[in-house]
Amino acid sequence: MKNILYVILFITSNIVSAAESTEAEIMDGFLQSLYLGITTNKSTIIAVGDRGHVAISNDYGSTWQQAKKVPTRVTLTAVSMVGNNVWAVGHDTTIIYSNDGGENWVSQFKDADRQMPLLDVMFINESEGFAIGAYGTYLTTFDGGKHWNDSLIVEDQDYHLNKIIKVDEYRYFVVAEAGNAYRSFDAGKSWELIELPYSGSMFGVISFNDQLITYGLRGNVLVSNDFGENFMHLNSPVQNSLFGSAITANNDLFIVGANGTVLKYENETLKKINMESSEGDYTGLLSIKDNKLIFIGESGISTKIMGSN
Repeated sequence: MKNILYVILFITSNIVSAAESTEAEIMDGFLQSLYLGITTNKSTIIAVGDRGHVAISNDYGSTWQQAKKVPTRVTLTAVSMVGNNVWAVGHDTTIIYSNDGGENWVSQFKDADRQMPLLDVMFINESEGFAIGAYGTYLTTFDGGKHWNDSLIVEDQDYHLNKIIKVDEYRYFVVAEAGNAYRSFDAGKSWELIELPYSGSMFGVISFNDQLITYGLRGNVLVSNDFGENFMHLNSPVQNSLFGSAITANNDLFIVGANGTVLKYENETLKKINMESSEGDYTGLLSIKDNKLIFIGESGISTKIMGSN
Protein backbone atom coordinates (compact mmCIF):
# COMPACT_ATOMS: atom_id res chain seq x y z
CA MET A 1 0.00 0.00 0.00
CA LYS A 2 1.25 3.46 -0.85
CA ASN A 3 1.74 5.25 2.46
CA ILE A 4 -0.76 8.11 2.26
CA LEU A 5 0.16 9.05 5.82
CA TYR A 6 3.62 9.81 4.51
CA VAL A 7 2.08 12.44 2.25
CA ILE A 8 -0.39 13.81 4.77
CA LEU A 9 2.08 13.89 7.65
CA PHE A 10 4.11 16.63 6.14
CA ILE A 11 7.17 15.18 4.36
CA THR A 12 8.09 16.87 1.08
CA SER A 13 10.40 14.95 -1.24
CA ASN A 14 13.51 16.45 -2.80
CA ILE A 15 12.03 15.83 -6.24
CA VAL A 16 8.98 17.97 -5.50
CA SER A 17 11.04 20.75 -3.99
CA ALA A 18 13.34 20.82 -6.99
CA ALA A 19 10.33 21.36 -9.26
CA GLU A 20 8.84 24.17 -7.21
CA SER A 21 9.44 26.87 -9.83
CA THR A 22 7.83 24.97 -12.72
CA GLU A 23 4.23 24.59 -13.82
CA ALA A 24 2.23 21.43 -13.32
CA GLU A 25 2.74 18.99 -16.17
CA ILE A 26 -0.22 18.36 -18.48
CA MET A 27 -0.70 14.57 -18.50
CA ASP A 28 -3.12 12.17 -20.22
CA GLY A 29 -3.28 10.08 -17.03
CA PHE A 30 -3.93 12.96 -14.64
CA LEU A 31 -7.11 11.31 -13.33
CA GLN A 32 -5.04 8.42 -11.91
CA SER A 33 -2.85 10.74 -9.81
CA LEU A 34 -3.00 10.96 -6.04
CA TYR A 35 -5.67 13.53 -5.02
CA LEU A 36 -5.95 14.97 -1.52
CA GLY A 37 -8.56 17.76 -1.73
CA ILE A 38 -11.90 18.30 -3.46
CA THR A 39 -14.61 20.99 -3.43
CA THR A 40 -17.52 22.38 -5.46
CA ASN A 41 -19.56 25.55 -6.00
CA LYS A 42 -22.51 23.33 -7.02
CA SER A 43 -21.79 23.66 -10.75
CA THR A 44 -18.01 23.11 -10.96
CA ILE A 45 -16.03 20.44 -9.07
CA ILE A 46 -12.30 20.84 -8.45
CA ALA A 47 -9.88 18.23 -7.09
CA VAL A 48 -6.20 18.86 -6.28
CA GLY A 49 -3.26 16.59 -5.54
CA ASP A 50 0.14 15.27 -6.46
CA ARG A 51 2.57 17.28 -8.64
CA GLY A 52 0.28 20.31 -8.75
CA HIS A 53 -2.49 18.45 -10.57
CA VAL A 54 -5.87 20.19 -10.68
CA ALA A 55 -8.83 18.27 -12.12
CA ILE A 56 -12.05 20.07 -13.12
CA SER A 57 -15.54 18.73 -13.86
CA ASN A 58 -18.58 20.70 -15.00
CA ASP A 59 -20.96 17.75 -15.30
CA TYR A 60 -21.15 16.27 -11.78
CA GLY A 61 -18.02 14.18 -12.25
CA SER A 62 -18.98 12.45 -15.50
CA THR A 63 -16.00 13.95 -17.36
CA TRP A 64 -12.85 15.76 -16.20
CA GLN A 65 -10.23 18.05 -17.64
CA GLN A 66 -6.88 19.15 -16.26
CA ALA A 67 -6.38 22.82 -15.40
CA LYS A 68 -4.59 24.70 -18.17
CA LYS A 69 -2.07 26.64 -16.11
CA VAL A 70 -0.96 25.77 -12.57
CA PRO A 71 2.21 27.57 -11.38
CA THR A 72 3.61 24.75 -9.22
CA ARG A 73 4.45 21.04 -9.14
CA VAL A 74 4.33 20.66 -5.38
CA THR A 75 1.72 18.38 -3.86
CA LEU A 76 -1.54 20.26 -3.31
CA THR A 77 -3.39 19.13 -0.19
CA ALA A 78 -6.67 21.08 -0.01
CA VAL A 79 -8.91 23.43 -1.96
CA SER A 80 -11.68 25.95 -1.19
CA MET A 81 -14.12 27.63 -3.58
CA VAL A 82 -16.42 30.68 -3.43
CA GLY A 83 -18.24 31.30 -6.69
CA ASN A 84 -15.59 31.08 -9.42
CA ASN A 85 -12.82 32.04 -6.98
CA VAL A 86 -10.68 29.08 -5.93
CA TRP A 87 -7.75 28.73 -3.54
CA ALA A 88 -5.54 25.65 -3.16
CA VAL A 89 -2.76 25.00 -0.65
CA GLY A 90 0.09 22.54 -0.45
CA HIS A 91 3.71 21.75 0.24
CA ASP A 92 6.39 24.45 0.48
CA THR A 93 3.75 26.59 2.26
CA THR A 94 2.16 27.16 -1.15
CA ILE A 95 -1.09 29.00 -1.85
CA ILE A 96 -2.38 29.37 -5.42
CA TYR A 97 -5.48 31.17 -6.69
CA SER A 98 -7.86 31.02 -9.66
CA ASN A 99 -10.58 33.55 -10.54
CA ASP A 100 -12.02 31.54 -13.45
CA GLY A 101 -13.27 28.35 -11.84
CA GLY A 102 -9.90 26.63 -11.73
CA GLU A 103 -8.83 26.93 -15.36
CA ASN A 104 -5.87 29.26 -14.75
CA TRP A 105 -3.95 29.86 -11.53
CA VAL A 106 -1.47 32.33 -10.04
CA SER A 107 0.75 32.05 -6.99
CA GLN A 108 -0.34 34.00 -3.89
CA PHE A 109 2.05 32.74 -1.21
CA LYS A 110 5.07 30.46 -0.93
CA ASP A 111 7.90 29.84 1.52
CA ALA A 112 9.88 26.82 0.38
CA ASP A 113 12.57 27.46 2.99
CA ARG A 114 10.18 26.27 5.71
CA GLN A 115 10.09 22.82 4.11
CA MET A 116 6.58 22.25 5.41
CA PRO A 117 3.09 22.02 3.93
CA LEU A 118 -0.18 23.75 4.42
CA LEU A 119 -2.86 21.12 5.00
CA ASP A 120 -6.22 22.85 4.72
CA VAL A 121 -7.80 26.05 3.43
CA MET A 122 -11.22 27.58 4.11
CA PHE A 123 -12.74 30.73 2.62
CA ILE A 124 -15.83 32.23 4.23
CA ASN A 125 -16.48 34.62 1.34
CA GLU A 126 -14.49 36.10 -1.53
CA SER A 127 -12.35 38.12 0.89
CA GLU A 128 -11.94 36.26 4.18
CA GLY A 129 -9.93 33.04 4.29
CA PHE A 130 -7.81 30.78 6.46
CA ALA A 131 -4.93 28.41 5.65
CA ILE A 132 -3.49 26.03 8.25
CA GLY A 133 -0.66 23.53 8.31
CA ALA A 134 2.35 22.00 9.98
CA TYR A 135 3.91 23.39 13.16
CA GLY A 136 0.86 25.45 14.11
CA THR A 137 0.96 27.59 10.96
CA TYR A 138 -2.10 29.83 10.74
CA LEU A 139 -2.47 32.18 7.77
CA THR A 140 -5.39 34.62 7.43
CA THR A 141 -6.46 37.02 4.70
CA PHE A 142 -9.15 39.69 4.42
CA ASP A 143 -8.57 40.67 0.78
CA GLY A 144 -8.95 37.40 -1.10
CA GLY A 145 -5.36 36.35 -0.61
CA LYS A 146 -3.60 39.42 -1.96
CA HIS A 147 -2.03 39.67 1.49
CA TRP A 148 -1.69 36.89 4.06
CA ASN A 149 -1.12 37.40 7.78
CA ASP A 150 1.39 34.77 8.94
CA SER A 151 1.20 33.57 12.55
CA LEU A 152 0.58 30.62 14.89
CA ILE A 153 -2.90 29.51 15.87
CA VAL A 154 -1.90 29.91 19.52
CA GLU A 155 1.36 31.48 20.65
CA ASP A 156 4.12 28.98 21.56
CA GLN A 157 2.15 25.98 20.21
CA ASP A 158 3.34 24.20 17.09
CA TYR A 159 1.10 21.17 16.69
CA HIS A 160 0.36 20.21 13.08
CA LEU A 161 -3.08 21.55 12.13
CA ASN A 162 -5.00 19.21 9.84
CA LYS A 163 -8.54 20.48 9.20
CA ILE A 164 -10.55 23.67 9.79
CA ILE A 165 -14.34 24.00 9.57
CA LYS A 166 -16.97 26.67 10.15
CA VAL A 167 -19.78 25.44 12.40
CA ASP A 168 -21.81 28.66 12.36
CA GLU A 169 -21.25 32.40 12.00
CA TYR A 170 -18.92 32.64 14.99
CA ARG A 171 -17.85 29.09 15.90
CA TYR A 172 -14.92 27.51 14.04
CA PHE A 173 -13.10 24.26 14.86
CA VAL A 174 -9.64 22.86 14.03
CA VAL A 175 -8.31 19.33 14.58
CA ALA A 176 -4.61 18.71 15.04
CA GLU A 177 -2.00 16.11 15.90
CA ALA A 178 -1.24 14.44 19.25
CA GLY A 179 -4.77 14.56 20.64
CA ASN A 180 -5.21 18.30 20.28
CA ALA A 181 -7.93 20.48 18.79
CA TYR A 182 -8.82 24.18 18.82
CA ARG A 183 -12.11 26.01 18.94
CA SER A 184 -13.00 29.63 18.27
CA PHE A 185 -16.09 31.52 19.41
CA ASP A 186 -15.22 34.72 17.52
CA ALA A 187 -14.87 33.61 13.87
CA GLY A 188 -11.19 32.73 14.12
CA LYS A 189 -9.91 35.86 15.86
CA SER A 190 -8.82 33.83 18.90
CA TRP A 191 -8.51 30.12 19.63
CA GLU A 192 -8.76 27.85 22.66
CA LEU A 193 -6.76 24.61 22.92
CA ILE A 194 -8.76 21.44 23.66
CA GLU A 195 -7.18 18.14 24.71
CA LEU A 196 -9.12 15.29 23.10
CA PRO A 197 -9.77 11.96 24.88
CA TYR A 198 -7.55 10.24 22.30
CA SER A 199 -3.84 11.10 22.15
CA GLY A 200 -3.37 10.41 18.44
CA SER A 201 -3.84 12.69 15.43
CA MET A 202 -7.24 13.65 14.09
CA PHE A 203 -7.17 14.26 10.34
CA GLY A 204 -10.74 15.47 9.82
CA VAL A 205 -13.81 16.98 11.42
CA ILE A 206 -17.34 17.61 10.16
CA SER A 207 -20.45 19.26 11.61
CA PHE A 208 -23.42 16.90 11.37
CA ASN A 209 -26.88 17.21 12.98
CA ASP A 210 -25.59 19.62 15.67
CA GLN A 211 -22.68 17.30 16.46
CA LEU A 212 -18.95 17.56 15.81
CA ILE A 213 -17.59 14.31 14.36
CA THR A 214 -13.78 14.06 14.42
CA TYR A 215 -11.83 11.17 12.93
CA GLY A 216 -8.24 10.16 12.38
CA LEU A 217 -5.45 7.78 13.24
CA ARG A 218 -6.16 4.05 13.53
CA GLY A 219 -9.89 4.41 12.89
CA ASN A 220 -10.58 6.58 15.92
CA VAL A 221 -13.82 8.62 15.84
CA LEU A 222 -14.91 11.11 18.51
CA VAL A 223 -18.32 12.80 18.80
CA SER A 224 -19.20 16.01 20.65
CA ASN A 225 -22.70 17.34 21.30
CA ASP A 226 -21.50 20.58 22.93
CA PHE A 227 -18.91 22.08 20.56
CA GLY A 228 -15.94 20.27 22.04
CA GLU A 229 -16.72 20.61 25.74
CA ASN A 230 -17.09 16.82 25.97
CA PHE A 231 -16.38 13.98 23.54
CA MET A 232 -17.64 10.43 23.20
CA HIS A 233 -15.20 7.82 21.85
CA LEU A 234 -17.07 5.57 19.43
CA ASN A 235 -16.48 1.87 18.89
CA SER A 236 -14.86 1.63 15.47
CA PRO A 237 -15.07 -1.45 13.23
CA VAL A 238 -11.68 -0.64 11.64
CA GLN A 239 -8.13 0.29 12.62
CA ASN A 240 -7.40 2.03 9.33
CA SER A 241 -6.73 5.76 9.52
CA LEU A 242 -9.60 7.99 8.40
CA PHE A 243 -9.03 11.04 6.18
CA GLY A 244 -12.25 12.42 4.68
CA SER A 245 -16.03 12.68 5.03
CA ALA A 246 -19.18 13.97 3.36
CA ILE A 247 -22.89 14.36 4.03
CA THR A 248 -25.18 13.30 1.20
CA ALA A 249 -28.31 15.11 0.04
CA ASN A 250 -30.27 12.43 1.93
CA ASN A 251 -28.43 13.39 5.16
CA ASP A 252 -26.24 10.29 5.33
CA LEU A 253 -22.70 10.77 6.68
CA PHE A 254 -19.86 8.71 5.24
CA ILE A 255 -16.22 8.66 6.39
CA VAL A 256 -13.39 7.24 4.27
CA GLY A 257 -9.78 6.26 4.84
CA ALA A 258 -6.87 3.90 4.29
CA ASN A 259 -7.19 0.55 2.52
CA GLY A 260 -10.47 1.54 0.87
CA THR A 261 -12.25 2.03 4.19
CA VAL A 262 -15.80 3.42 4.01
CA LEU A 263 -17.81 3.95 7.21
CA LYS A 264 -21.37 5.16 7.67
CA TYR A 265 -22.18 7.16 10.80
CA GLU A 266 -25.67 7.01 12.27
CA ASN A 267 -27.00 7.58 15.80
CA GLU A 268 -23.52 7.56 17.38
CA THR A 269 -22.58 4.24 15.78
CA LEU A 270 -20.27 3.33 12.91
CA LYS A 271 -21.00 0.73 10.26
CA LYS A 272 -18.40 -0.54 7.81
CA ILE A 273 -19.56 -0.44 4.18
CA ASN A 274 -18.11 -3.25 2.08
CA MET A 275 -17.21 -1.94 -1.36
CA GLU A 276 -17.23 -4.14 -4.45
CA SER A 277 -13.60 -3.35 -5.22
CA SER A 278 -10.78 -1.66 -3.34
CA GLU A 279 -9.10 1.41 -4.84
CA GLY A 280 -6.40 1.73 -2.21
CA ASP A 281 -6.46 4.61 0.24
CA TYR A 282 -9.31 7.13 0.08
CA THR A 283 -8.25 10.63 1.15
CA GLY A 284 -11.43 12.60 0.58
CA LEU A 285 -15.07 12.58 -0.37
CA LEU A 286 -17.55 14.99 -1.97
CA SER A 287 -21.34 14.76 -2.14
CA ILE A 288 -22.71 16.12 -5.41
CA LYS A 289 -26.40 15.12 -5.70
CA ASP A 290 -28.78 12.57 -4.21
CA ASN A 291 -26.52 9.82 -2.80
CA LYS A 292 -23.88 10.29 -5.48
CA LEU A 293 -20.37 10.71 -4.05
CA ILE A 294 -16.99 11.44 -5.60
CA PHE A 295 -14.11 9.57 -3.97
CA ILE A 296 -10.51 10.77 -4.21
CA GLY A 297 -7.31 9.04 -3.17
CA GLU A 298 -4.19 7.25 -4.24
CA SER A 299 -5.91 5.72 -7.32
CA GLY A 300 -7.35 9.02 -8.52
CA ILE A 301 -10.99 10.05 -8.82
CA SER A 302 -14.08 7.83 -8.94
CA THR A 303 -17.86 8.29 -8.60
CA LYS A 304 -20.16 5.97 -6.65
CA ILE A 305 -23.80 5.79 -5.62
CA MET A 306 -24.08 5.08 -1.90
CA GLY A 307 -27.31 3.55 -0.62
CA SER A 308 -28.95 4.95 2.50
CA ASN A 309 -29.11 1.56 4.21
